[in-house]
Amino acid sequence: MRLMNWRMASFMAATALAGLGTEHAVMAQETGTILLDTITVSATRTEEAAINALASESVVSAETVDLSGADSLGDVLNSVPGLEVEQVADSPGVAINIRGLSGFGRVAVNVDGARQNFQASGHSLAGGSVFFEPEFLDTATVTRGPVANAYGSGAIGGVVNFETKKASTFLKPGETWAAESFSRFSTNNGWAQGATGATRIGEAFGLLGSVVYRKNWRYENGNGGEVYNSANEIASGMVKAEIDPGNGHSLELGAITYYTDYSSGDPTTTNYDNEVSDNTISAKYRYRALDNDWFDIAASGYWTNTKLDQTYLTGSLAGGDRSFRIDTYGLDVNNTSRFATGNFAHETTVGFDGFFDYVDVTDVSGGSADFYTPNGQRKVYGAFVQHRIDYQNVVELIAGLRYDAYSLQGMGTESSGDHVSPKITVGFSPFERTFLDGLQLYGTYAEGYRSPSITETLISGTHPGGYLDFLPNTDLKPETAHNKEIGINYRRDGLIRPNDRIRLKAAYFHNRVDDYIDAALQSSGCTNTMTFMCYQYQNIANALIEGWELEASYDLGWMFLGLSGQHQRGEDVDTGDYLTTIPANRLLTTVGFRPLADVDATVGFQVDAVDSQKRSDTPAKGYGLVNLFATYKPRDDLQLGLNVDNLFDHQYQPYLDSDAGAGLAVKFTLRARLGG
Repeated sequence: MRLMNWRMASFMAATALAGLGTEHAVMAQETGTILLDTITVSATRTEEAAINALASESVVSAETVDLSGADSLGDVLNSVPGLEVEQVADSPGVAINIRGLSGFGRVAVNVDGARQNFQASGHSLAGGSVFFEPEFLDTATVTRGPVANAYGSGAIGGVVNFETKKASTFLKPGETWAAESFSRFSTNNGWAQGATGATRIGEAFGLLGSVVYRKNWRYENGNGGEVYNSANEIASGMVKAEIDPGNGHSLELGAITYYTDYSSGDPTTTNYDNEVSDNTISAKYRYRALDNDWFDIAASGYWTNTKLDQTYLTGSLAGGDRSFRIDTYGLDVNNTSRFATGNFAHETTVGFDGFFDYVDVTDVSGGSADFYTPNGQRKVYGAFVQHRIDYQNVVELIAGLRYDAYSLQGMGTESSGDHVSPKITVGFSPFERTFLDGLQLYGTYAEGYRSPSITETLISGTHPGGYLDFLPNTDLKPETAHNKEIGINYRRDGLIRPNDRIRLKAAYFHNRVDDYIDAALQSSGCTNTMTFMCYQYQNIANALIEGWELEASYDLGWMFLGLSGQHQRGEDVDTGDYLTTIPANRLLTTVGFRPLADVDATVGFQVDAVDSQKRSDTPAKGYGLVNLFATYKPRDDLQLGLNVDNLFDHQYQPYLDSDAGAGLAVKFTLRARLGG
């Protein structure tokens, strides 16, 4: 087994560090859900706290991952409103759905600035999968809606930016080196081990390395039945270097590798042995002039490579092999200039970005994988300008314009297109020195543009069994989103008690997507007269998705509360038919306590209430889950964690998932750290 070397390396590193120490201080505003005060690069490409962003923006931190005992991206992003992680039991990859939109780049997912565009057609997550190790996470910034057009083309649903750990965030003040081990055992999933080490050489150089190995066995659902093909092995590694020569220059270089081995399929269909190799190499340069505010330049380049190798285990093609590979090359350059005129502060950002997808699919088994996921290449690029005006922290105006273009080639055909997308946001904070001090109101209109993917345009062939044709469609029009949003931000300290803190973000959105692309079944026009139906991606709908979202936290120091909720509706405005990609209504409540004044300990519970989804051809039942969490640090270099997921062993299945969720699981975590 290829993973054996990874297993031994991870085990030896973790064992060598056991009994040393760790310190992940739980911040005062930590609710076990979302950190609204965390400073990240926001939807406008400027650094600010999510609570101040004039957009529906959430931040998940490494501390949140630690407290929740997250073992997958579904666990990491579980508490973000308006977002659903679509999962299948027989793959560790996930798809991210934001406000009812997912697949084929409708949600742009970036890891250290590198776009993740892998897609392979099949019966699950056909629109694309993301592979990422949660232990590598430093922060995840989620922007909902097509308002982050400074991050590139296609994101009509939103953007998820994963930033991984680095020496400057991993090392504590005064440390020049540190090493940390991580071990976890789950009664209903398996076990994991990992190790992270970092060093700082002077003020100019930092280096971090990390490895994680996971052995996941078949989990049991709430009825006590094993979920078929839900086992997998995962090995991941990461290296990141920081170079800071001074005078405003900095450079980050990173490499991440992810390997997993698993079986897929169900007892009644073809089964496969799968090996996924996912690699990301990124470089990010920044120059911020020390003597003026006209130059704040950020430039990044990346290469991502994802390859899925499959071997047929059953059926007439048993023993045959096929391979799906996509390489994505990307570049992103922007500059922000800052200046003032009287009482007005200005920020002007201009930028260019683009990526190139190269899809290479081979099928030596005699099958037709290269027809269902066709070979081809796609160029997507664009430029934007954005101007931000702030009048004495009372009125804020953001106006932007983005130009997008694409070209697509494959199967002897070509297609192309372009579009100009405007954006305007207005924010008001008129309540200074009143009870509503800290309340901010905003409204936004923004457009987004997504080009058709290679698969949507060029898919062809006949389904095994000969009863269904796949038809290409080179006349597909790009999707254009028109999003209107109104929202509030509320940030206040000392509202009721001198040391309390309240943070709240809420928004209503109305997103109309013209020329929405979806798969259509038809009984005419089939190229094979023996088939009964044809399957083709078409511009079948003008989709309308609207709803509201809420995220809030209240912290008293010794206890904290958190709320995360969503309500969404989606339909084809031409026919009135429901959109089947809309997640169910949901409210997640978190209650936590820090019971000991002189001891770093946190305990609490979450109640996850999910409504039924009746607005669908395949209705889903609602459900409620109760989860417990606790962390305890007997000393600064050692942390113990306990999580109980699905406390009452409830049987449930999320609406957008194809398998039942896990039943009762008890997780035990040990983190140990040594530094100096």
